[in-house]
Amino acid sequence: MGWCLRLATLLGVADFSQTGGVPTLHDLLHRSVSDLERDLRTWAVKRPTALIIPCLASEISSDTFHTMLGEMASADWLTRVVVGLDQADDIDFRNARRLLEVLPQRVDVVWNDSEAVVRIEEGLARRGLAPRSRGKGRNVWYCLGAVLAGGTEPVIAMHDADIVDYDRELLARLVYPVAHPGFGYCFAKGYYHRVTDGRFGGRVTRLLVAPLLRALRAEAGEHSYLRFLEAFRYPLAGETAMESWLAAGLRLPGHWGMDIGILSDVYAQCEPSALCQVSVANAYDHKHQDLSAHDATAGLRRMSIDVSTTIIRRLGLESLDGASGLCDAYLVEARDLIRHYANDAEINGYFVDRAAEEATVEVFARSVADAVEVCRARPGEDELNPSWRMVLEHAPEVAPMLLKALDPLTVPG
Repeated sequence: MGWCLRLATLLGVADFSQTGGVPTLHDLLHRSVSDLERDLRTWAVKRPTALIIPCLASEISSDTFHTMLGEMASADWLTRVVVGLDQADDIDFRNARRLLEVLPQRVDVVWNDSEAVVRIEEGLARRGLAPRSRGKGRNVWYCLGAVLAGGTEPVIAMHDADIVDYDRELLARLVYPVAHPGFGYCFAKGYYHRVTDGRFGGRVTRLLVAPLLRALRAEAGEHSYLRFLEAFRYPLAGETAMESWLAAGLRLPGHWGMDIGILSDVYAQCEPSALCQVSVANAYDHKHQDLSAHDATAGLRRMSIDVSTTIIRRLGLESLDGASGLCDAYLVEARDLIRHYANDAEINGYFVDRAAEEATVEVFARSVADAVEVCRARPGEDELNPSWRMVLEHAPEVAPMLLKALDPLTVPG
């Protein structure tokens, strides 16, 4: 025990601080994954867990996804895996089903481009209950619907399909706080540090969200929503776990603002003491998006617009006088943070390219301006998908239709 604590201290992870408004569960390197899984296995009898993995057809055959499947196959406490498949044809669907046969859990593939799902969406659209746009949020939305339609898993977890250094401990640590019968958390958000090849990652979190929240506080004043978002160490992390009743009430953006949108809904529905953030990995890397500086419809440029728009709308600031004041405040905060990131990197032997960071911040400043103009041009626009609680209340026939759509026998040809 003493050796483990000394090692944790040397590695800089003996951090017991609870200084934010959201409880933080640290990784002090003192408990093995097999020990965590022993508890999860016991609780799964009464509180089974479903895992949602949204992905593109192009990700299914990657080495990263194969490694992920190998790790998940050993998570015998996990009850169900639901893979949301986007941009796929019937060959992609069949390939996904074949590859997922390695898993011992119940496995469902939600083929979002299938005829069955298209018919469901057409019916929902006639009643004003369809997803508002295509993208990751729509993918997750249908996966949530598939889990909730079955009504057998009270705990729902979610993570992306492109985690390069995935291991099953990430999943165990993510689910543990919500599955624990005595902790009292209905929601857990994963966090980690992003360092790849000696360089800091997480550009949108570090260079957009962190300074934007500071700038919004300077422009709009103190707000509990801003303090709430700032309490999360990695607000854009795609790793979450939650109670199914909470998932049923989520109104997700269909675009890249989904992860911030989840936090925003959780903020509205839950007391902070019922939420937590949990360290799920000491090293984390995933697929890197291009900056796409000159294309507002792609890459981090599009992501930064979507994220900024989601935050501004949730704050109710569509009536901002203009973008210039917020952008100026953002640039001041972002440039100050670049200096601190560079200093943090140097003292730890890592590298930050300050010129590249400055250029990225200039791109993100344009995204903030674009987001302000979007909100001003379309104030009050409802870009959020309806909650599944709303759908199942007003269109209960969708549940059996969605479950039937998971049957591979319904696939044409």
